Amino acid sequence: MTRSARARLGLRGRIAVFFVLAMGLALAGMAAAAYFVVGHELNSTLDLSLRRQATRIARQFPAEPSVAAISGSCRYLAAPSCVQVVAADGSIRSEHIPDQSLPVDAQTRAVAVGSADPFFTDFTLDGYSMRMYTIQLEPGSAVQVAQRADSVDTGQRRVGLALLAAAGAGLALAAVLGIVLARRALEPVVTLTEAAERVARTRDPKHHIEVAGSDELARLATSVNTMLDELDEALTAERDARAAQQRLVADASHELRTPLTALRTNIDLLRRADRMPPADLDATVAALRVQSEELSGLVTDLIDLARADDPDAVPDTLEDLRLDRLADDCLITARRHWPALDFDADLNAVTVRGVPARLSRAITNLLDNAAKFSPPGGTVHLTVAGHALSVRDAGPGIPAEDRAHIFDRFYRSPAARATPGHGLGLAIVAQVAGLHDAEVGVESSSGGTCFTLTFPE
Repeated sequence: MTRSARARLGLRGRIAVFFVLAMGLALAGMAAAAYFVVGHELNSTLDLSLRRQATRIARQFPAEPSVAAISGSCRYLAAPSCVQVVAADGSIRSEHIPDQSLPVDAQTRAVAVGSADPFFTDFTLDGYSMRMYTIQLEPGSAVQVAQRADSVDTGQRRVGLALLAAAGAGLALAAVLGIVLARRALEPVVTLTEAAERVARTRDPKHHIEVAGSDELARLATSVNTMLDELDEALTAERDARAAQQRLVADASHELRTPLTALRTNIDLLRRADRMPPADLDATVAALRVQSEELSGLVTDLIDLARADDPDAVPDTLEDLRLDRLADDCLITARRHWPALDFDADLNAVTVRGVPARLSRAITNLLDNAAKFSPPGGTVHLTVAGHALSVRDAGPGIPAEDRAHIFDRFYRSPAARATPGHGLGLAIVAQVAGLHDAEVGVESSSGGTCFTLTFPE
Protein backbone atom coordinates (compact mmCIF):
# COMPACT_ATOMS: atom_id res chain seq x y z
CA MET A 1 0.00 0.00 0.00
CA THR A 2 1.49 3.32 -1.11
CA ARG A 3 1.76 6.35 1.12
CA SER A 4 -0.90 8.25 -0.83
CA ALA A 5 -3.29 5.30 -0.58
CA ARG A 6 -2.71 5.10 3.17
CA ALA A 7 -3.39 8.82 3.46
CA ARG A 8 -6.69 8.46 1.57
CA LEU A 9 -7.82 5.49 3.62
CA GLY A 10 -7.02 6.92 7.00
CA LEU A 11 -6.27 4.90 10.13
CA ARG A 12 -9.83 3.58 10.41
CA GLY A 13 -9.83 2.40 6.78
CA ARG A 14 -6.42 0.77 7.12
CA ILE A 15 -7.53 -1.17 10.20
CA ALA A 16 -10.65 -2.34 8.35
CA VAL A 17 -8.57 -3.40 5.30
CA PHE A 18 -6.03 -5.26 7.44
CA PHE A 19 -8.86 -6.96 9.31
CA VAL A 20 -10.48 -8.07 6.04
CA LEU A 21 -7.13 -9.30 4.70
CA ALA A 22 -6.47 -11.26 7.87
CA MET A 23 -9.95 -12.77 7.79
CA GLY A 24 -9.55 -13.54 4.06
CA LEU A 25 -6.29 -15.38 4.69
CA ALA A 26 -7.86 -17.29 7.56
CA LEU A 27 -10.94 -18.22 5.53
CA ALA A 28 -8.78 -19.22 2.54
CA GLY A 29 -6.68 -21.45 4.74
CA MET A 30 -9.74 -23.05 6.33
CA ALA A 31 -11.45 -23.51 2.94
CA ALA A 32 -8.35 -25.12 1.41
CA ALA A 33 -8.00 -27.45 4.37
CA ALA A 34 -11.69 -28.38 4.24
CA TYR A 35 -11.48 -28.95 0.48
CA PHE A 36 -8.59 -31.38 0.77
CA VAL A 37 -10.06 -33.12 3.80
CA VAL A 38 -13.40 -33.66 2.06
CA GLY A 39 -11.61 -34.96 -1.07
CA HIS A 40 -9.57 -37.34 1.05
CA GLU A 41 -12.68 -38.59 2.84
CA LEU A 42 -14.56 -39.14 -0.43
CA ASN A 43 -11.61 -41.07 -1.90
CA SER A 44 -11.29 -43.06 1.30
CA THR A 45 -15.01 -43.95 1.15
CA LEU A 46 -14.68 -45.13 -2.46
CA ASP A 47 -11.58 -47.18 -1.61
CA LEU A 48 -13.33 -48.72 1.36
CA SER A 49 -16.32 -49.68 -0.81
CA LEU A 50 -14.06 -51.31 -3.43
CA ARG A 51 -12.05 -53.11 -0.77
CA ARG A 52 -15.20 -54.45 0.88
CA GLN A 53 -16.63 -55.74 -2.39
CA ALA A 54 -13.37 -57.41 -3.38
CA THR A 55 -12.97 -59.01 0.05
CA ARG A 56 -16.56 -60.25 -0.01
CA ILE A 57 -16.10 -61.81 -3.46
CA ALA A 58 -12.84 -63.49 -2.41
CA ARG A 59 -14.49 -64.96 0.70
CA GLN A 60 -17.67 -66.19 -1.08
CA PHE A 61 -15.99 -67.46 -4.25
CA PRO A 62 -15.06 -71.00 -2.96
CA ALA A 63 -18.70 -71.72 -2.05
CA GLU A 64 -20.41 -69.58 -4.69
CA PRO A 65 -18.24 -69.14 -7.83
CA SER A 66 -20.99 -67.13 -9.52
CA VAL A 67 -20.32 -64.23 -7.20
CA ALA A 68 -17.25 -63.36 -9.29
CA ALA A 69 -19.35 -63.09 -12.41
CA ILE A 70 -21.06 -59.85 -11.35
CA SER A 71 -20.33 -57.27 -13.96
CA GLY A 72 -21.99 -54.08 -15.13
CA SER A 73 -21.37 -51.32 -17.60
CA CYS A 74 -18.81 -48.96 -16.09
CA ARG A 75 -20.09 -46.17 -18.27
CA TYR A 76 -23.06 -45.55 -15.96
CA LEU A 77 -22.54 -43.92 -12.60
CA ALA A 78 -25.43 -45.80 -10.95
CA ALA A 79 -24.31 -49.19 -12.28
CA PRO A 80 -22.84 -51.71 -9.85
CA SER A 81 -19.12 -52.13 -9.67
CA CYS A 82 -17.37 -53.76 -12.60
CA VAL A 83 -15.90 -57.18 -11.69
CA GLN A 84 -13.33 -59.06 -13.69
CA VAL A 85 -11.44 -62.30 -12.92
CA VAL A 86 -7.90 -62.54 -14.36
CA ALA A 87 -5.74 -65.65 -14.59
CA ALA A 88 -2.05 -65.74 -13.83
CA ASP A 89 -1.26 -65.66 -17.55
CA GLY A 90 -3.28 -62.48 -18.01
CA SER A 91 -6.33 -64.04 -19.61
CA ILE A 92 -9.81 -62.93 -18.49
CA ARG A 93 -11.88 -65.80 -17.07
CA SER A 94 -15.11 -63.93 -16.29
CA GLU A 95 -17.74 -62.68 -18.66
CA HIS A 96 -16.97 -59.24 -19.99
CA ILE A 97 -17.64 -56.80 -22.79
CA PRO A 98 -14.59 -56.90 -25.07
CA ASP A 99 -14.40 -53.17 -25.63
CA GLN A 100 -14.93 -52.45 -21.90
CA SER A 101 -12.55 -54.91 -20.26
CA LEU A 102 -10.54 -53.67 -17.30
CA PRO A 103 -6.81 -53.13 -17.86
CA VAL A 104 -4.49 -56.03 -17.00
CA ASP A 105 -0.78 -55.52 -16.40
CA ALA A 106 2.19 -57.32 -14.91
CA GLN A 107 1.30 -56.27 -11.37
CA THR A 108 -2.18 -57.80 -11.86
CA ARG A 109 -0.61 -61.11 -12.89
CA ALA A 110 1.75 -60.92 -9.90
CA VAL A 111 -1.24 -60.54 -7.56
CA ALA A 112 -2.87 -63.60 -9.21
CA VAL A 113 0.30 -65.62 -8.62
CA GLY A 114 0.51 -64.32 -5.03
CA SER A 115 3.82 -62.52 -5.38
CA ALA A 116 2.33 -58.99 -5.02
CA ASP A 117 0.01 -57.30 -2.56
CA PRO A 118 -3.45 -55.94 -3.44
CA PHE A 119 -3.35 -52.47 -4.98
CA PHE A 120 -5.49 -49.57 -6.26
CA THR A 121 -5.32 -48.22 -9.79
CA ASP A 122 -6.70 -45.06 -11.41
CA PHE A 123 -7.47 -45.19 -15.16
CA THR A 124 -9.84 -43.84 -17.78
CA LEU A 125 -12.52 -45.88 -19.55
CA ASP A 126 -14.56 -44.36 -22.38
CA GLY A 127 -13.63 -40.90 -21.11
CA TYR A 128 -14.69 -41.60 -17.51
CA SER A 129 -12.25 -41.67 -14.60
CA MET A 130 -12.21 -45.04 -12.85
CA ARG A 131 -10.87 -46.42 -9.58
CA MET A 132 -9.97 -50.13 -9.42
CA TYR A 133 -8.92 -52.49 -6.64
CA THR A 134 -7.10 -55.77 -7.43
CA ILE A 135 -6.88 -58.66 -4.94
CA GLN A 136 -6.01 -62.41 -5.23
CA LEU A 137 -9.14 -64.48 -5.64
CA GLU A 138 -7.44 -67.92 -5.32
CA PRO A 139 -4.00 -69.19 -6.18
CA GLY A 140 -3.52 -68.55 -9.87
CA SER A 141 -6.26 -65.93 -10.29
CA ALA A 142 -7.10 -62.38 -9.22
CA VAL A 143 -10.29 -60.39 -9.09
CA GLN A 144 -10.57 -56.73 -10.18
CA VAL A 145 -13.32 -54.48 -8.82
CA ALA A 146 -13.73 -51.05 -10.48
CA GLN A 147 -16.13 -48.14 -10.12
CA ARG A 148 -16.50 -44.69 -11.66
CA ALA A 149 -14.59 -42.08 -9.61
CA ASP A 150 -16.07 -38.96 -11.15
CA SER A 151 -18.63 -38.90 -8.34
CA VAL A 152 -15.76 -38.11 -6.00
CA ASP A 153 -14.59 -35.32 -8.30
CA THR A 154 -18.14 -33.98 -8.56
CA GLY A 155 -18.64 -34.05 -4.81
CA GLN A 156 -15.28 -32.39 -4.19
CA ARG A 157 -16.07 -29.71 -6.79
CA ARG A 158 -19.43 -28.99 -5.18
CA VAL A 159 -17.79 -28.74 -1.78
CA GLY A 160 -15.23 -26.36 -3.26
CA LEU A 161 -17.96 -24.13 -4.70
CA ALA A 162 -19.81 -24.16 -1.38
CA LEU A 163 -16.62 -23.26 0.48
CA LEU A 164 -15.91 -20.49 -2.02
CA ALA A 165 -19.39 -19.05 -1.53
CA ALA A 166 -19.03 -19.31 2.25
CA ALA A 167 -15.65 -17.59 2.06
CA GLY A 168 -17.13 -14.78 -0.04
CA ALA A 169 -19.95 -14.33 2.45
CA GLY A 170 -17.40 -14.44 5.28
CA LEU A 171 -15.32 -11.75 3.60
CA ALA A 172 -18.37 -9.53 3.18
CA LEU A 173 -19.25 -10.04 6.83
CA ALA A 174 -15.62 -9.42 7.78
CA ALA A 175 -15.67 -6.13 5.86
CA VAL A 176 -18.77 -4.98 7.75
CA LEU A 177 -17.34 -6.14 11.08
CA GLY A 178 -13.98 -4.56 10.23
CA ILE A 179 -15.57 -1.16 9.65
CA VAL A 180 -17.68 -1.43 12.83
CA LEU A 181 -14.79 -2.66 14.96
CA ALA A 182 -12.39 -0.07 13.54
CA ARG A 183 -14.88 2.69 14.35
CA ARG A 184 -15.42 1.25 17.83
CA ALA A 185 -11.73 0.68 18.49
CA LEU A 186 -10.73 4.15 17.30
CA GLU A 187 -13.50 5.96 19.15
CA PRO A 188 -11.14 6.84 22.05
CA VAL A 189 -8.59 8.08 19.51
CA VAL A 190 -11.26 10.24 17.89
CA THR A 191 -12.14 11.56 21.36
CA LEU A 192 -8.48 12.36 22.01
CA THR A 193 -8.21 14.10 18.66
CA GLU A 194 -11.32 16.18 19.33
CA ALA A 195 -9.97 17.11 22.77
CA ALA A 196 -6.64 18.19 21.30
CA GLU A 197 -8.39 20.20 18.59
CA ARG A 198 -10.68 21.79 21.18
CA VAL A 199 -7.72 22.81 23.34
CA ALA A 200 -5.91 24.18 20.28
CA ARG A 201 -9.03 26.08 19.24
CA THR A 202 -10.10 27.46 22.64
CA ARG A 203 -6.68 27.43 24.37
CA ASP A 204 -8.49 26.11 27.42
CA PRO A 205 -7.00 22.86 28.81
CA LYS A 206 -9.69 22.43 31.47
CA HIS A 207 -11.74 20.05 29.28
CA HIS A 208 -10.87 16.48 30.26
CA ILE A 209 -11.40 13.20 28.44
CA GLU A 210 -13.65 10.57 29.99
CA VAL A 211 -11.62 7.45 30.75
CA ALA A 212 -13.30 4.05 30.54
CA GLY A 213 -11.49 0.75 31.07
CA SER A 214 -7.83 0.08 31.72
CA ASP A 215 -6.39 -0.76 28.29
CA GLU A 216 -3.69 1.10 26.40
CA LEU A 217 -6.10 3.69 25.02
CA ALA A 218 -7.46 4.32 28.51
CA ARG A 219 -3.91 4.82 29.75
CA LEU A 220 -3.30 7.19 26.84
CA ALA A 221 -6.44 9.17 27.77
CA THR A 222 -5.25 9.33 31.38
CA SER A 223 -1.85 10.57 30.22
CA VAL A 224 -3.51 13.22 28.06
CA ASN A 225 -5.61 14.33 31.04
CA THR A 226 -2.46 14.57 33.13
CA MET A 227 -0.79 16.57 30.36
CA LEU A 228 -3.80 18.90 30.21
CA ASP A 229 -3.63 19.39 34.00
CA GLU A 230 0.08 20.19 33.79
CA LEU A 231 -0.58 22.55 30.90
CA ASP A 232 -3.37 24.24 32.83
CA GLU A 233 -1.11 24.64 35.86
CA ALA A 234 1.68 26.04 33.67
CA LEU A 235 -0.66 28.50 31.98
CA THR A 236 -2.17 29.49 35.31
CA ALA A 237 1.29 29.99 36.79
CA GLU A 238 2.30 32.08 33.79
CA ARG A 239 -0.83 34.19 34.06
CA ASP A 240 -0.32 34.61 37.81
CA ALA A 241 3.34 35.53 37.28
CA ARG A 242 2.40 38.06 34.62
CA ALA A 243 -0.33 39.51 36.84
CA ALA A 244 2.09 39.62 39.79
CA GLN A 245 4.65 41.47 37.68
CA GLN A 246 1.99 43.94 36.53
CA ARG A 247 0.89 44.48 40.12
CA LEU A 248 4.52 44.87 41.16
CA VAL A 249 5.09 47.52 38.51
CA ALA A 250 1.90 49.33 39.43
CA ASP A 251 2.60 49.20 43.17
CA ALA A 252 6.23 50.15 42.66
CA SER A 253 5.18 53.15 40.58
CA HIS A 254 2.86 54.22 43.37
CA GLU A 255 5.45 53.68 46.10
CA LEU A 256 8.23 55.41 44.19
CA ARG A 257 6.11 58.48 43.59
CA THR A 258 6.22 59.60 47.25
CA PRO A 259 10.01 59.42 47.90
CA LEU A 260 10.75 60.91 44.47
CA THR A 261 8.40 63.82 45.20
CA ALA A 262 10.05 64.36 48.56
CA LEU A 263 13.50 64.22 46.97
CA ARG A 264 12.50 66.73 44.33
CA THR A 265 11.08 69.07 46.99
CA ASN A 266 14.25 68.93 49.09
CA ILE A 267 16.44 69.39 46.01
CA ASP A 268 14.43 72.51 45.16
CA LEU A 269 15.08 73.74 48.69
CA LEU A 270 18.82 73.22 48.23
CA ARG A 271 18.74 75.57 45.28
CA ARG A 272 18.06 78.32 47.85
CA ALA A 273 20.75 77.09 50.23
CA ASP A 274 22.38 80.54 50.32
CA ARG A 275 19.23 81.96 51.84
CA MET A 276 18.57 79.12 54.31
CA PRO A 277 19.63 79.15 57.95
CA PRO A 278 22.35 76.58 58.72
CA ALA A 279 19.93 74.52 60.85
CA ASP A 280 17.39 74.24 58.04
CA LEU A 281 20.13 73.38 55.59
CA ASP A 282 21.38 70.56 57.82
CA ALA A 283 17.84 69.27 58.26
CA THR A 284 17.25 69.27 54.51
CA VAL A 285 20.50 67.41 53.85
CA ALA A 286 19.64 64.85 56.55
CA ALA A 287 16.17 64.39 55.04
CA LEU A 288 17.72 63.87 51.63
CA ARG A 289 19.99 61.19 53.03
CA VAL A 290 17.12 59.38 54.74
CA GLN A 291 14.95 59.60 51.64
CA SER A 292 17.77 58.37 49.38
CA GLU A 293 18.35 55.40 51.72
CA GLU A 294 14.64 54.57 51.69
CA LEU A 295 14.58 54.84 47.91
CA SER A 296 17.68 52.67 47.63
CA GLY A 297 16.13 50.06 49.92
CA LEU A 298 12.87 50.11 47.96
CA VAL A 299 14.67 49.68 44.65
CA THR A 300 16.71 46.79 46.10
CA ASP A 301 13.55 45.09 47.36
CA LEU A 302 11.86 45.54 44.01
CA ILE A 303 14.86 44.07 42.19
CA ASP A 304 14.85 41.03 44.49
CA LEU A 305 11.14 40.45 44.03
CA ALA A 306 11.28 40.93 40.26
CA ARG A 307 14.25 38.58 39.90
CA ALA A 308 12.42 35.85 41.79
CA ASP A 309 9.35 36.29 39.56
CA ASP A 310 11.40 36.03 36.36
CA PRO A 311 11.19 32.44 35.03
CA ASP A 312 14.23 33.03 32.81
CA ALA A 313 16.47 34.24 35.63
CA VAL A 314 19.53 32.17 36.50
CA PRO A 315 18.64 30.15 39.61
CA ASP A 316 20.62 30.77 42.78
CA THR A 317 23.15 28.13 43.80
CA LEU A 318 22.51 26.50 47.15
CA GLU A 319 25.42 25.68 49.42
CA ASP A 320 25.99 24.35 52.91
CA LEU A 321 26.16 27.22 55.42
CA ARG A 322 26.08 27.76 59.16
CA LEU A 323 22.75 29.38 59.92
CA ASP A 324 23.85 30.45 63.40
CA ARG A 325 26.89 32.38 62.08
CA LEU A 326 24.82 34.06 59.37
CA ALA A 327 22.24 35.08 61.98
CA ASP A 328 24.99 36.47 64.22
CA ASP A 329 26.25 38.72 61.38
CA CYS A 330 22.68 39.97 60.80
CA LEU A 331 22.34 40.59 64.52
CA ILE A 332 25.41 42.88 64.52
CA THR A 333 23.87 44.99 61.74
CA ALA A 334 20.52 45.18 63.55
CA ARG A 335 22.13 46.36 66.80
CA ARG A 336 23.85 49.11 64.86
CA HIS A 337 20.62 50.22 63.17
CA TRP A 338 18.47 49.98 66.30
CA PRO A 339 20.63 51.13 69.23
CA ALA A 340 17.60 51.83 71.44
CA LEU A 341 16.64 48.13 71.58
CA ASP A 342 18.16 45.13 73.26
CA PHE A 343 18.81 42.08 71.03
CA ASP A 344 19.01 38.74 72.83
CA ALA A 345 20.38 35.72 70.93
CA ASP A 346 20.41 31.97 71.51
CA LEU A 347 22.40 30.59 68.59
CA ASN A 348 23.06 26.87 68.28
CA ALA A 349 25.21 25.34 65.57
CA VAL A 350 22.89 24.52 62.64
CA THR A 351 23.88 23.76 59.02
CA VAL A 352 21.38 24.24 56.20
CA ARG A 353 21.41 24.38 52.40
CA GLY A 354 20.84 27.91 51.19
CA VAL A 355 21.93 31.10 49.45
CA PRO A 356 23.81 33.27 52.00
CA ALA A 357 22.84 36.64 50.50
CA ARG A 358 19.14 35.77 50.26
CA LEU A 359 18.97 34.26 53.74
CA SER A 360 20.82 37.22 55.19
CA ARG A 361 18.27 39.55 53.64
CA ALA A 362 15.35 37.54 55.04
CA ILE A 363 16.84 37.45 58.59
CA THR A 364 17.58 41.18 58.44
CA ASN A 365 13.99 41.88 57.38
CA LEU A 366 12.67 39.80 60.30
CA LEU A 367 14.91 41.66 62.76
CA ASP A 368 13.94 45.07 61.32
CA ASN A 369 10.26 44.15 61.44
CA ALA A 370 10.55 43.07 65.06
CA ALA A 371 12.48 46.24 65.94
CA LYS A 372 9.90 48.53 64.31
CA PHE A 373 7.09 47.18 66.48
CA SER A 374 9.02 46.83 69.74
CA PRO A 375 8.71 49.64 72.31
CA PRO A 376 11.82 51.69 73.15
CA GLY A 377 14.03 49.70 75.50
CA GLY A 378 12.29 46.49 74.47
CA THR A 379 14.01 43.19 73.71
CA VAL A 380 14.08 41.24 70.44
CA HIS A 381 14.88 37.54 70.85
CA LEU A 382 16.70 35.66 68.06
CA THR A 383 16.91 31.86 68.34
CA VAL A 384 18.58 29.30 66.05
CA ALA A 385 18.05 25.67 66.99
CA GLY A 386 16.93 22.43 65.37
CA HIS A 387 16.88 23.62 61.71
CA ALA A 388 14.70 26.59 62.67
CA LEU A 389 15.25 30.32 63.14
CA SER A 390 12.78 32.39 65.15
CA VAL A 391 12.54 36.13 65.89
CA ARG A 392 10.29 37.28 68.73
CA ASP A 393 9.42 40.91 69.55
CA ALA A 394 7.65 42.58 72.47
CA GLY A 395 5.23 44.59 70.33
CA PRO A 396 1.45 44.84 70.45
CA GLY A 397 0.90 41.81 68.20
CA ILE A 398 -0.77 41.48 64.80
CA PRO A 399 -4.54 41.98 64.61
CA ALA A 400 -6.41 38.88 63.47
CA GLU A 401 -7.81 40.62 60.38
CA ASP A 402 -4.28 41.49 59.18
CA ARG A 403 -2.59 38.10 59.65
CA ALA A 404 -3.77 36.75 56.29
CA HIS A 405 -2.15 39.67 54.42
CA ILE A 406 1.13 40.29 56.22
CA PHE A 407 3.14 38.51 53.48
CA ASP A 408 1.41 40.36 50.64
CA ARG A 409 3.51 42.84 48.70
CA PHE A 410 3.05 46.49 49.67
CA TYR A 411 0.51 45.55 52.33
CA ARG A 412 0.68 47.73 55.42
CA SER A 413 -1.78 47.46 58.25
CA PRO A 414 -3.19 50.69 59.79
CA ALA A 415 -0.86 50.24 62.78
CA ALA A 416 2.20 49.85 60.50
CA ARG A 417 1.61 52.94 58.40
CA ALA A 418 3.16 55.14 61.05
CA THR A 419 6.44 53.21 60.87
CA PRO A 420 9.07 53.41 58.10
CA GLY A 421 8.94 50.89 55.28
CA HIS A 422 7.06 49.98 52.13
CA GLY A 423 5.41 46.66 52.96
CA LEU A 424 7.97 44.51 51.14
CA GLY A 425 10.05 43.10 54.00
CA LEU A 426 7.83 40.16 54.93
CA ALA A 427 7.01 39.50 51.25
CA ILE A 428 10.74 38.99 50.67
CA VAL A 429 10.89 36.70 53.71
CA ALA A 430 8.12 34.53 52.23
CA GLN A 431 9.89 34.53 48.87
CA VAL A 432 13.22 33.46 50.37
CA ALA A 433 11.48 30.76 52.39
CA GLY A 434 9.95 29.35 49.19
CA LEU A 435 13.38 29.35 47.52
CA HIS A 436 14.78 27.23 50.36
CA ASP A 437 11.71 24.96 50.77
CA ALA A 438 11.30 26.41 54.25
CA GLU A 439 8.06 27.12 56.10
CA VAL A 440 7.19 30.46 57.66
CA GLY A 441 5.23 30.29 60.87
CA VAL A 442 3.63 33.20 62.76
CA GLU A 443 2.46 33.28 66.37
CA SER A 444 1.04 36.56 67.63
CA SER A 445 -0.65 37.78 70.77
CA SER A 446 -0.99 41.05 72.69
CA GLY A 447 2.44 40.32 74.24
CA GLY A 448 4.35 40.14 70.96
CA THR A 449 4.83 38.29 67.68
CA CYS A 450 7.16 35.42 66.78
CA PHE A 451 8.17 34.61 63.21
CA THR A 452 9.77 31.18 62.62
CA LEU A 453 11.64 29.90 59.56
CA THR A 454 11.77 26.07 59.57
CA PHE A 455 14.20 24.51 57.10
CA PRO A 456 14.10 20.94 55.77
CA GLU A 457 16.52 18.58 57.44
